[in-house]
Amino acid sequence: MDVKGTSGVVPLRKVLFLVLILCAIFSVSLSKVNDTNDQILNAKKPQPKPAAPSRSSGHTFHFAIQGNVYPLGYYTVKVAIGNPPQLYDLDIDSGSDLTWVQSKPCKTCTPRSQYYPYNPNSNIQCKEPLCAALNRNCAPPTGPCKYKIEYADNEFCSGVLVRDFISFRLDDGSVLHPQLGFGSGFDQTPSKHHHSSHIKTAGGFGLGNGKTSILSQLSSLGYIRNVFGHCLSSKGGGRLFLGDDDIKTSKTLVWTPILRSSSSSNIEHYRAGPVVLLFNGKQAVNGLEVCFDSGSTYTYLNKKAYNVLFGLINNDLGNKVQRATEDTTLAICWKGQNLFGYFKNIVLNFPKTKSQFVLTPQSYLIVSERHNTCLGILDGSIEELGDTNIIGDVSFQDKLVVYDNEKMQIGWVPDNCATSPFTNAKSLRVHHRGNILS
Repeated sequence: MDVKGTSGVVPLRKVLFLVLILCAIFSVSLSKVNDTNDQILNAKKPQPKPAAPSRSSGHTFHFAIQGNVYPLGYYTVKVAIGNPPQLYDLDIDSGSDLTWVQSKPCKTCTPRSQYYPYNPNSNIQCKEPLCAALNRNCAPPTGPCKYKIEYADNEFCSGVLVRDFISFRLDDGSVLHPQLGFGSGFDQTPSKHHHSSHIKTAGGFGLGNGKTSILSQLSSLGYIRNVFGHCLSSKGGGRLFLGDDDIKTSKTLVWTPILRSSSSSNIEHYRAGPVVLLFNGKQAVNGLEVCFDSGSTYTYLNKKAYNVLFGLINNDLGNKVQRATEDTTLAICWKGQNLFGYFKNIVLNFPKTKSQFVLTPQSYLIVSERHNTCLGILDGSIEELGDTNIIGDVSFQDKLVVYDNEKMQIGWVPDNCATSPFTNAKSLRVHHRGNILS
């Protein structure tokens, strides 16, 4: 029955129609509010993917490298950590498992930490497997997992293991936010020598093959294969990748096996050998084992090998150049900066695999701020390295170096390391408030 149209009375049909319109408007408005809230919540709290991808379809994560051998003495990548994420410049270190960030409060702080110290989120307890891989004597079971690590140059870092979000951008622009374990450092004691690099940055990006490394954690979760590579440019900068997609399309790599420890089945970082050291095509030293360590600025030889090599270099130079004894940038310097043409190639020959790691003069010399030429191969006994021989950043320049823990081998090939890692991939940008942008 229709209601008569008298003054102040609205027909029933119009009332129903008006109610339907209002409901529709309210529904649309509520939907937009929910969508906005979801976006805000997701931006504030990164959510890890519920299921990791299969190992057969693992990803590859790319990073742009900053830094140089001289005068900075280190190469770093920006890593987005926390919620909301904050970028930290971390020293790329293939010679160490643990990734760590300078935290607050700190007893001995790194210079970079005064600008953005990390605020720990969630401690890893002593009873957790990740702690056992770093500190087997940790107690009590529910207590924080404390650590103290010593680097080859006698630098010490102390702190506690924590777990937090670390953001990685994929080639298609999407972002993954796995929760990973790393060190929250509160006391960093620099080396008594001046070639230490970790203390100059906000922390270290440990890429060793132990269980605590970010590489191993990402691999065990199924995000990537246990492979990474770096390409350090002699002009500064370079690129880093975690995963194996880049080596599938790379140039032909020369490979040599990663050595296992002689005392157990555990791996001792990235060791290779035996090596025959050649200078100007002739054998200088035989039977060396070398460690590939991107956390070391320079290359180090044991005292005997160093003395033999320096003697050969010095004899070959003769009176062509003069020593710059007043230049203390490194142990040995010669007057002048245009001297590279006087120096011969040094070759690390791996006879078992018939592979050679060639050091051109650009891979073992630097030009100091005093415009002199200095030897970037140092006597390891000065750093108390004993018989350890280390291939450092100076010798990695302009080579793609790949560490394949799946096949237990290290590979390398000369490459143009100045090219961007994001030619076909989007870089990770972070808003000034810390929110991840696409």
